[in-house]
Amino acid sequence: MGMQPQPLRGRSEPMERALSVVRAARRHGSGGVVLVSGPAGIGKSALLAEVCSQAGRIQVRPALGTCDPIEQVSPGAPVITALRAGREPLVTEEQYAGIVDALHEPLLLVERIAAALEHASGQGPVLIAMDDVQWADRVSTFVIRTLLTRLLGLPLVWLLATRDDDAAVLGSVRTCLEHIRLAPLPASELAAIAQDRLGHPPDERTRGFLDASAGNPLLAIDVLDNLTRAAARGEPDTVPEEFGAAIARRLSDLPDTARALVEVVAVGGRAVTVQEALRMVPEPVGAGRDGALAVALESGLITIHDQRVATRHDLVREAVSGTLPDQTVRTLHGRFARHHLDAGQALLAAPHARAAATRGDVASALILIAAAEQLTAASPHDAGDLAALAFRTMRPEQTEWFDVGRRSLSVLCRTQRAAEAMTVANAILAHADDANLVGVIETEAARALWLGGKPGELLARITPMLAVDALTPAVGARLTAARALANTRSTAGDSGAREAAGALDFARVSGDKDAQALALQAVGEAARNEGRHQDALRNFRELRALAGPYQLAEEITSLQFLDRYDHAQLLLDEVRSDCGDISRSIPPALHRAQMWQDFNLGHSDDADAAARTLLELGQQWGNGVYALDALIVLIAVALLRGETQTAAAHLAQADRLVDADDGVRLPGLTVMRGWLAADQGDIATALQVLGPVASEAATSCNYWPLWPCWMGIFFEIGAAGADEGFTRTVVDIAELAALRNPGVASFEGVALNLRGREKGDLAMLSESVQILARSPRPVLRASGAHCYGRALMAAGRRDEALELLDRAWDDYHRMDAQVYRDDVQHAMRQAGARRTKWARTSTRPEIGWAALTCAERRVALLIAAGHSNRSAALELGVSINTVGTHLRMVFSKLGIQSRVQLANALNREVMATPD
Repeated sequence: MGMQPQPLRGRSEPMERALSVVRAARRHGSGGVVLVSGPAGIGKSALLAEVCSQAGRIQVRPALGTCDPIEQVSPGAPVITALRAGREPLVTEEQYAGIVDALHEPLLLVERIAAALEHASGQGPVLIAMDDVQWADRVSTFVIRTLLTRLLGLPLVWLLATRDDDAAVLGSVRTCLEHIRLAPLPASELAAIAQDRLGHPPDERTRGFLDASAGNPLLAIDVLDNLTRAAARGEPDTVPEEFGAAIARRLSDLPDTARALVEVVAVGGRAVTVQEALRMVPEPVGAGRDGALAVALESGLITIHDQRVATRHDLVREAVSGTLPDQTVRTLHGRFARHHLDAGQALLAAPHARAAATRGDVASALILIAAAEQLTAASPHDAGDLAALAFRTMRPEQTEWFDVGRRSLSVLCRTQRAAEAMTVANAILAHADDANLVGVIETEAARALWLGGKPGELLARITPMLAVDALTPAVGARLTAARALANTRSTAGDSGAREAAGALDFARVSGDKDAQALALQAVGEAARNEGRHQDALRNFRELRALAGPYQLAEEITSLQFLDRYDHAQLLLDEVRSDCGDISRSIPPALHRAQMWQDFNLGHSDDADAAARTLLELGQQWGNGVYALDALIVLIAVALLRGETQTAAAHLAQADRLVDADDGVRLPGLTVMRGWLAADQGDIATALQVLGPVASEAATSCNYWPLWPCWMGIFFEIGAAGADEGFTRTVVDIAELAALRNPGVASFEGVALNLRGREKGDLAMLSESVQILARSPRPVLRASGAHCYGRALMAAGRRDEALELLDRAWDDYHRMDAQVYRDDVQHAMRQAGARRTKWARTSTRPEIGWAALTCAERRVALLIAAGHSNRSAALELGVSINTVGTHLRMVFSKLGIQSRVQLANALNREVMATPD
């Protein structure tokens, strides 16, 4: 922010390290990430400015953006504004307009920025420098973190400056990372700065003052400037020891209007126009506002560039603000808030209104809620914070209180801030007398509680309302449907289904669309809990027709349970195709559906990558249910691969991250906990954990116990613990699930397989293999062949057994289920069999082409052939984020940094491979 060039002294080595990455982008088409860290005033901004300047001289187009604490509430602003910065903006006006239009939808925002940067880097190497990323807003953090992976291998360099060594924007990205830590300048460099500044070598007294700066170049410059001013005025050459005191003294020396102007600029935080700054100060006497501006600039506390003024450095801004009384700061923030609101800039007004707000401040509250409503889709966390503050700012006796409360409740419900939504709802209800209004408020809150995994609280609030007289049919139907939905997580068996069906009848009679939507969701959930997936599909399809495409994910999940994975993929492909022009973004719920599609079809690499994306989205959206599903898939993939420690770490993460009700959180995590215990050899604990899951499966309020993929695992654990009661119960569960899903190979084959294993019936096992061969789930096909093969081996039918075990090995290998693959391999070795393919898998290296998984190899081939991440994703039928995750692993394993290097490496591999 207007840093003088002197701090670059002593920075030749860090500068060269940063520039080497930029030069590599120019010479080799490679990208990279440079992280510059160090305390305030250490020279990070000067380094970024100089790197950008030199990049331009070698035909690398630079873009420089700055994150600011005042603008944290403006989602993505630092990244977006950087795209149009400089003499050669990275995006066209048309692209920029499209990006700004997506401001309130982070997923779409990422898509449009990624497309623009892919196009820009295709025309030549690009440098994106972001200063002060410790102040990046949540959306900017999400965008940068996603793009670091998404644009990997393009000639695009990220130069990020932060006060923290571990920048949150990096996420898990460590490939091509150059970390430069700026250390304090040595005494010799401080002396050189002094000579540049003073025009002569520093004397001993000056060197003593410089020592007080502890090697911080900004503080050293401030000391020198004080000495220069003191000499010019004929004052003693003394300076305050503390930087803050030096700034306070310099500020106090200014005339009132000039001082007020500096204070305005400091509180404004961001660079403001000259007109904005002058408008905030009182009309001065004498020299006028222009004269005050000249005096303030002469002080060196503020600078001007392109008719925008800012403090010379963040340290100056912080020091000036620190000299002001709290009331003065609030008053200035209030002026900024009103100014931006009058200009129609609610998002810019919001951070100032937040800083200015005091109890009873209606103007600030209205600004805050307006900004919250704009931010609901873009940054749910920020929107929820602003809405809650807006409501807390108001007093019940104020005329606007009720309206602000209703608007705050709506935002808090949509952003799934259940506890705060209930606080606002309770406050409104305490002042509301109309029963129907109360019912509407409770129904709106119920949606947030359901999405946040809080059906218990939902039920506790809705039930008393249904005893109230004089409800209109519409409100009564909504409340009845909300109660039925909550009871799908607490009322066992067909009781929940009957209640949901009754709620649907009531809703249809009322004619209320919202009531019908809630009731259809309840009926669908109840059917899925019972494992009646055809019924669930029918209801979710009707719900989608009524309420719109946001319910498509539930329809896809039902198709998956019915083994209709081809149809599920068609729907997912339609969504992806609709988003192919980057006019829409894929909702997180559909990311979840794609993740389960990949997992169930044995695409472990894709499922793992999709789960990591969904975990990030769940945290961005504040949705614990998304995060829960993502962590369950990560745990399951780790256990299939034999990565027990990784699975345990993910399980611990789930306990920390997800605060949903036990009825939502525990079923899936309990299955994972039991599986992990068995994998660690603790069969007794596994049986203890899974026993209740099995015994209560027939009347469960969740579909997890009836999932066919877990049945074989449960049976194996029971057999290992010689617990006949447990295994018998597991078989009964499998047969119940098959009865409720006639004709679905996954359910029918598993049931027959487990009954055959329990009885030792080879004919049953043989029939189960034939049925499971029709299942799209490779783990079930492999498990059927594996079990029958072992049984045949025990019966002395070696050749038939080996044929089946070979089939099982292939399926396990394709889905990277290393634990089960190795078990099959061990059984075949004991029978004297040997296979060439075993050697290729048992010695997979950690680097080189042979280290790539099948999914990584597919991505590598497409990218090397010139595909973008988007076109590769469309070709493979996976998400763009999944392609990015695979590509990061490809680069790491091959030790490369660019897509050009990837193509060259592929050519070498092809030439080295015999025909």
